[in-house]
Amino acid sequence: MARSIAHGERGSAVAPMPVATGPKVLRIGVMQGTRITEERIVRDRSAVTVGATERNTFTIATGDLPPSFELFSIEEGFKKNQTSSYADNTVVGGSRQVLFNNVRKYSVAVVFFPFRTVAQPYFGFGAGILHTVKEYPQGFFGSPAASDTATALADRLGGHGFASFTGGVQFRVNRFIAFGQYQLASAPSGGKLLTGASHAFTAGLRIGLGASREETTGGGY
Repeated sequence: MARSIAHGERGSAVAPMPVATGPKVLRIGVMQGTRITEERIVRDRSAVTVGATERNTFTIATGDLPPSFELFSIEEGFKKNQTSSYADNTVVGGSRQVLFNNVRKYSVAVVFFPFRTVAQPYFGFGAGILHTVKEYPQGFFGSPAASDTATALADRLGGHGFASFTGGVQFRVNRFIAFGQYQLASAPSGGKLLTGASHAFTAGLRIGLGASREETTGGGY
């Protein structure tokens, strides 16, 4: 632990130097046994993929993985002026209305591919965070500080963690993979801006653009 020591005249004081903090990043590694064989730092809000082709975040040459699969995903739904509310005894009726614009979801899952067929089913279990974006509490506030407190409370009540189940199927023809999946996320506890379990249906087309590597390379520890 570092500490600053002030020198000078009696009664003088030196303010502590602020600690510089950078933006938060996602750090992910691949372990084989007890060794970390590959590591990535994801600085932007992009999905993390794993598979047998070079286009993935992590390329692992094994027959048990598809060419590409999304391990960690970030999704956002866009819609302005969605409404919710939370309990507030300073408001007539005891409930303060909140407007918010978007809903963002971070999720990670462990996925199993039980069959190696053209039509390949899969399922998995995971967890994540679902939260609202840009909350605007409505109504009268006695002071700017009260407004700031309400905004901070709405931001806290707008997010919650969830457990999830994912099931789907993908069809592979050469480098093309069509997929469809369903995800069920558990409901939050009471008092949150979002209520009830969430359901998501996703479909798309993946294209493998690279060849698989013979082995995984990287620094070991």
